[in-house]
Amino acid sequence: MTADGSQAGFTRARLSPGTRLNGIYEIDHPIGLGGMGEIYKGHLVETGDPVAIKMMLPEMSDQAAFTLFRKEASALHHIQHGAVVRYYVFTVEPALRRPYLAMEFVEGRTLTDILRDDGPLSFEAVQSLLQRLASGLHAVHEHGIVHRDISPDNIIIPNSDVARAKIIDFGIARTTQHGTVIGGGFAGKFNYVSPEQLGLFGGDVTAKSDIYSLGLVLVQALTGKPLDMGGSQVEIVEKRRKVPDLGAIDLKFRPLLEKMLQPDPAERPASMAALAAWARGSAPEERYADALNGLKPRAERLGPGPKGWPGRPWKFAAAGLVAIALLCGGSAVLFFAMPTPPAPTPSPVTLNTPNSELGKEAVNPLTPAPGLSSSPTVEKIKAYIDNYDGGDCFFIAPVTINDHAAAIEGFDSTIEPFRAFDAAFQRAIGFEADIGVRQVTAQQCPAITFLARLRGGNAPALHLDIDREELRSGDVLNGMVDRHGTRNVELFLVSDTGTVQNISNLLKAGTDAKIFNIGMRRTEGAGGRQPQLLIAVASPSPLNALQASGPTNADPFFKRVLSEAEKSAVPLSAVARYFMLEQ
Repeated sequence: MTADGSQAGFTRARLSPGTRLNGIYEIDHPIGLGGMGEIYKGHLVETGDPVAIKMMLPEMSDQAAFTLFRKEASALHHIQHGAVVRYYVFTVEPALRRPYLAMEFVEGRTLTDILRDDGPLSFEAVQSLLQRLASGLHAVHEHGIVHRDISPDNIIIPNSDVARAKIIDFGIARTTQHGTVIGGGFAGKFNYVSPEQLGLFGGDVTAKSDIYSLGLVLVQALTGKPLDMGGSQVEIVEKRRKVPDLGAIDLKFRPLLEKMLQPDPAERPASMAALAAWARGSAPEERYADALNGLKPRAERLGPGPKGWPGRPWKFAAAGLVAIALLCGGSAVLFFAMPTPPAPTPSPVTLNTPNSELGKEAVNPLTPAPGLSSSPTVEKIKAYIDNYDGGDCFFIAPVTINDHAAAIEGFDSTIEPFRAFDAAFQRAIGFEADIGVRQVTAQQCPAITFLARLRGGNAPALHLDIDREELRSGDVLNGMVDRHGTRNVELFLVSDTGTVQNISNLLKAGTDAKIFNIGMRRTEGAGGRQPQLLIAVASPSPLNALQASGPTNADPFFKRVLSEAEKSAVPLSAVARYFMLEQ
């Protein structure tokens, strides 16, 4: 709800200046666009006082969306705190027949903008910010509400004064009375979510989740840059199994942040009230020591912490060595251009071959989720995912599952099938899943259908890692393929235009993995950010269909691969990674 009046990039606004809502509010101009609504600056007709208006998008006007929109209003209606944006009214405009929220208009920049434009905040400013935000979130938590989306984008700083910071956008808030307000999609920005939002530690999202997210925000405020907590869903989960590296953090803040960023919610500070007291530095030690799990108030001048930081487990050190190897490479990088695909050729192969033996031998195309435990409920969820038919160009796979939560990654050219899946999953399993959707182009759909055909098997899966998911033309993508054993491995790039190129010649043998460095350069296709797929395929012996000698079209290529594998009774396994390439 930034309120600078900027309309840059806002192309879907539907309400003209001067439009009146219920005769009470009048629209001035658009200021933003969210997942469920358009945001406008407006004013009260009678007094001229400014307000922010969130108008539900017409395409979101079904009963379920209406209920979610209404819950956003009811969740915050009774909270009055200076650090929390005020929600005034929720109603339906009778002439437009569209629901809207009227709320406090906050003039200022987001914390994201301030850190980008002005650099990191001083220790004193971050201390003041912590006190303000923790106090406001404590009031929210006291009403049984968990924000679940604490991030710099959702913190407005009026007049660059952090002591007046406002928390906005409770659109995915969860209340103890009403459950999840926004469901059917992953709640929260991936870089700031807590481990339990990904299904770890029981998947129970409580006030402790906001403490974790606020810790990541404070790190960014102190350094000017966010911690890298994103990546693929598997990488996002793995990064939350340990406290992130805080070596660049002011020693006076570091012990507190280490507590806030504990993977296990039980080991984090007890409440936002305790954090606010630490920031004030005025609370008696005996009152807050237990609340902060041993942390002392800031006024006692925290020292540099324990001598000698705990050593990282060997596996993390080994992972660091692998990363260095990937970056250094050891040889020149081949820059890989994405040319125009050839015209598709007819293929007699039918993907829905009855009684196919391939499905019995195939494996899940995504890396096995590290959070997949074993229980009757977990097995039920895995079976439901394996057997769910979302139609053509639809693929889903679990990232983490336990008895009470499931994080799922999915691919399709539209998001509509995932809304249907979300509703069906909740009916069948009894709770909502968090779904990360990777939207591909229509030309990439044959690759997604190929992955879907290979799911549900029990053979060991491949593992594929890449070092980033956002690249510009000219950047180098580094990664590795492992868990292939003695099987033959082929590596393919599938561009947004549906071009498939075999780049297996770029695989270099490592100790127990194959590493690669791919220079990416756009030579055709639409401008802007375009999705790319990297797919590794393993087979006990080489398949002729996999030996593509040049660029080919995805549809006939993947049909030929499936056809030969079925005829030869060769079990295939595959793993996919998704990244964006800018012109």
